[in-house]
Amino acid sequence: MAVMRLHPGRGIWLGLAVACIGAAASLVPGVLALDEAAGLGWLFGRRGPVPPPRDVVVVGISAASAEAFGLSENLDEWPRSLHAKLIDRLAAAGASVIAFDVIFDRPSSAEQDAQLARAIRRAGNVILVERTRSEQLPSAGAAGTATAVVERRIRPIDDFERGVLTSAPFTLPAVPVKVSQFWTFGRSASDTPSLPVAALQAYAAPAYGAFVASICHAHAAACGTLPASWDAVRRSHRVQSVMRRIRDIFRQNPGLRGKMLASLRDGSQAPGARLIRALIGVYAGPSSRYLNYYGPPRTVTIPFQQILKTSSVLQSKFDVRGKVVFVGVSEPRQPEQQDQFYSVFSQRSGQNLSGVEIGATAFANLLRGDSIAPLPMPQQLIFVLLWGLALAAVLRRFPAPAAIATALLTGAAYLWFVEYRFAASDSWWPIVVPIGIQMPLLLFGSLLASYREVHAQRERVQSALGRYVPPQVAARLARESFTPGASREVLHGTCLVADVEHFTSLSETMSPADLGALMNEYYEVLCAAAERHGGLVADVSADSMIAIWAAARPRQDLHLEACRAALHLQAEVARFNAARGARGLPTGFGLDSGELLLGDIGAAQRFEYRAVGDIVNTASRLQGLNRQLRTAVLISDATRDAVDGLVVRTLGRFRLVGKRNPLLV
Repeated sequence: MAVMRLHPGRGIWLGLAVACIGAAASLVPGVLALDEAAGLGWLFGRRGPVPPPRDVVVVGISAASAEAFGLSENLDEWPRSLHAKLIDRLAAAGASVIAFDVIFDRPSSAEQDAQLARAIRRAGNVILVERTRSEQLPSAGAAGTATAVVERRIRPIDDFERGVLTSAPFTLPAVPVKVSQFWTFGRSASDTPSLPVAALQAYAAPAYGAFVASICHAHAAACGTLPASWDAVRRSHRVQSVMRRIRDIFRQNPGLRGKMLASLRDGSQAPGARLIRALIGVYAGPSSRYLNYYGPPRTVTIPFQQILKTSSVLQSKFDVRGKVVFVGVSEPRQPEQQDQFYSVFSQRSGQNLSGVEIGATAFANLLRGDSIAPLPMPQQLIFVLLWGLALAAVLRRFPAPAAIATALLTGAAYLWFVEYRFAASDSWWPIVVPIGIQMPLLLFGSLLASYREVHAQRERVQSALGRYVPPQVAARLARESFTPGASREVLHGTCLVADVEHFTSLSETMSPADLGALMNEYYEVLCAAAERHGGLVADVSADSMIAIWAAARPRQDLHLEACRAALHLQAEVARFNAARGARGLPTGFGLDSGELLLGDIGAAQRFEYRAVGDIVNTASRLQGLNRQLRTAVLISDATRDAVDGLVVRTLGRFRLVGKRNPLLV
């Protein structure tokens, strides 16, 4: 049975080709962006929302807030005494860090600014966001026209800058763009910590001394360059410079992270171990992280006006004790949201996330160490190479239907594995390249290669069979791939049997080689004449030939053509014998008409293409009757009745060998 199966050698080459295509596609920025949009989005959708972090809340400023205080929706026109009052409320409620995602880089009235500055100094834990602005600066180019683009940091006004713990930029893509990543260091300036990182360092202040001691224990040379206590850092107003120095220490000493984590494992129950791990992950990690969204917008948001208009609810319903509070614009009514970003939950909720919510999410990711971790590119390239080869091995091993089913099951198993890894460890394995590119290419390529191989095989089979069976039969056998029984047909037609008289005595007088050559010449004459009249030579044995004229329904023209072929064969044999004298082959012909089975006959070990039915036996017996009646062509009454215009001579009724009923001949 022939099946579509990939040739082993070609399967290896196809697997190598698809593996290399997958590796190359993994380096294309557009493919990476597609995997981020489709693959990562699918994983978030499958996982769904998770419980929000307990260490962070968002105070959302919205149009409802402006309405509650009878103010303009333009935040720049708000009295800064409201922000001062908010800071006092949050500090009194025990907020650990207050991070403002609100720009304060322009002065307002002196009294309002003074109130806010005093509130910032009283709290001692306020971080303000910095505005960033891209500028083009001339650079030294060959033609003098080259420019460099830099991002300038615009700090809060001096009154606020002197009182804050620190300020930091928080740059996100221009709206409305789907946000998947955030910066920890850099982007706005070289190694400048972003707002979420600054908030984490401030939140981890209780563990700062132990963190620095751990750095000194693992890398003694760093001890003299870092303040030993957080109070010293805060008093010096050098939070950013200290953070940049710590970042440099980790970058210059790649093994520092492992040493510090090992010491933490030895004393994992030490106070502040969780915070120290978070700080190690931030300072030793990459400058860009993938956001791990916890849920839809406004999941951990407290309305701005509810905090200022209530006194007791702050301690109960809106508990901020020991938490990091991010303050910024967060509009629940989507059409009014200006600071909005498309996230993986936007399609389900119909709302985008605000910038302050993304900042709070980034902080929580850094604290919990659960930022989405994509498979590193070297490992991803190795994986897609092995994936392509593995799929090719699967497709090579099985026939086409089973290979396709197995490949689909393998793909489904891989998607389950990717989904499990994402939910269990926040790791992100590629989806678009292995499932969307490599698998379709392998399926299409293997089916195309298998089809071409089967087509070539059929041509070889047909060419080989054409030497032994009729061309129509060879073509059918090749097309049906030798499936037993596939070419069996019950037909209506006429069977002609030709047999050489006295063949046994002739074969005794000739060598096998000479006899074989003579019979080949003889059958060339018979087969050519039968096929010229549209007959199908179904069988050729030592001294006999069976030819068939048949169709799915009875057709008079086929019966008549079979009879004409018998007369033509008789004439051709006569000419053949006249040219060979004593070595002539006198031949008798018998014809009968009716139903017959034409197809594969035999067992699993061997099949032959034959005509089977009573008309075959009857035609053979009629042919044998020629010797007794000294005739050349005998037909049955069924054949005579099936045609018109045929000149015949009735010889009588005969009971043929093996037949019970007499037959009119």
